Amino acid sequence: MYFNMIANFVYISLFFALAVILKKYIPILRRFIIPNSIVAGFFGLLLGPNVLNVIPLDFNSLGRVVYHLMAIGFISLALRNIRRNSKINAVNSGFIIVSTYLFQGIIGFSLMLLWNEIDPNVSPLIGMLLPLGYGQGPGQAYSIGTQWEKLGLRSGGEIGLAIAASGFVWATVGGIIVLNLLLRGNEKKEIRVKSVYKKPVEVKDFEFADMDGMTIQLVIVGTIYLITYILLRVLGMGLMEFGNFGYTFATVLWGFHFVFGALIALGFRNMYIKLHEKGVAKENYLNNFLLQRIAGAVFDFMVAASISAVSFKKVSMNFWPIFVLTFLGGLLTYLYLSFVIKKTVKKYISENIIAFYGMLTGTISTGMALLRELDPGFEKGVAENLVFGSGVSIFIGLPLIAVLNIPALALTTGDHSYYLYTFLGIGIYAAPLYFIWFRKRK
Repeated sequence: MYFNMIANFVYISLFFALAVILKKYIPILRRFIIPNSIVAGFFGLLLGPNVLNVIPLDFNSLGRVVYHLMAIGFISLALRNIRRNSKINAVNSGFIIVSTYLFQGIIGFSLMLLWNEIDPNVSPLIGMLLPLGYGQGPGQAYSIGTQWEKLGLRSGGEIGLAIAASGFVWATVGGIIVLNLLLRGNEKKEIRVKSVYKKPVEVKDFEFADMDGMTIQLVIVGTIYLITYILLRVLGMGLMEFGNFGYTFATVLWGFHFVFGALIALGFRNMYIKLHEKGVAKENYLNNFLLQRIAGAVFDFMVAASISAVSFKKVSMNFWPIFVLTFLGGLLTYLYLSFVIKKTVKKYISENIIAFYGMLTGTISTGMALLRELDPGFEKGVAENLVFGSGVSIFIGLPLIAVLNIPALALTTGDHSYYLYTFLGIGIYAAPLYFIWFRKRK
């Protein structure tokens, strides 16, 4: 296992080298803003077992790497001491995320109900996997799909992964198209270059007498990740007492491990700064520049590994219903987010649109990769919106977990009236959600 992880690191490094060389000598890649991490990921997709099978990538170890790098990256971001100047706050971001889950769920469930009338072999539950595969990524889609598979949904886990893989295509290919449209419309190319060249002035004080500065940052990040793991283990053991609901919610919490890590890091940073100001901590070991370098490297490798790990075999199952579902889901998600964010956000609208779109069709890592092209230093507060908004969405979206289990009862009982109860549950939840959200905006 460990050899495979090291081998994958070497292979992804090779993909990055190829991406840099191609972007240097192929004009079209320089003309259109395509992140190197996405180009490297598509090299992995092409050269790996999916197509040419030249490089023996191990998909399982790639998945584990992506999972852990996500937490490490956001812990590093949260440890930075920067001024958050974004107008959109974490609570508002949480409402945007949860409302998008609702929108995707309504679109997906409605579409598959209609498809079920034409072909009874296509279960309407496939539509409920759209907000899981798009909004929460392959881990949650596979987890819930596997549970439904035990109840009677054929190949539920594989269908969840197929929807998540299709969403990743929308997040990367569609995200690149959206990114370039936003750059052209807002003339942000010059801003992007200026931001990149400003960063070196921060390289000043990252060497300490007793230990290398980078080592200190990694020690702090690793310690916080350990605390995060222990906390989630304890919460998971407590939730198991609540049966299937507790098991489902515990699984969701592990999917949001990066949020818990970021919150713990934020608390640690505030406490450490106060101790340093009072003279208890003699040296301020937290260094913004080094933490940014850790986060940047982590997100680059995470995105490349995520794309490389997509399996075409999973997309081929139930091709047409999944194709129609994911196509309309990707297109309508962009239109919905563009409308909602323009109505909600007063500043950095383009950055928020591309970041939320990348996250709510793929994963938070693709959202971060696309965001880096508009905000290379993550200085505009949009990255924090994704992280802490995801944390808030856990609590705002608690009722959605119960709603997700309603259509599954149709599998075990054979009573299709539970599909109607699902729509009623969504409506009962959506009405107060939008009322509270728009009241808060005003």
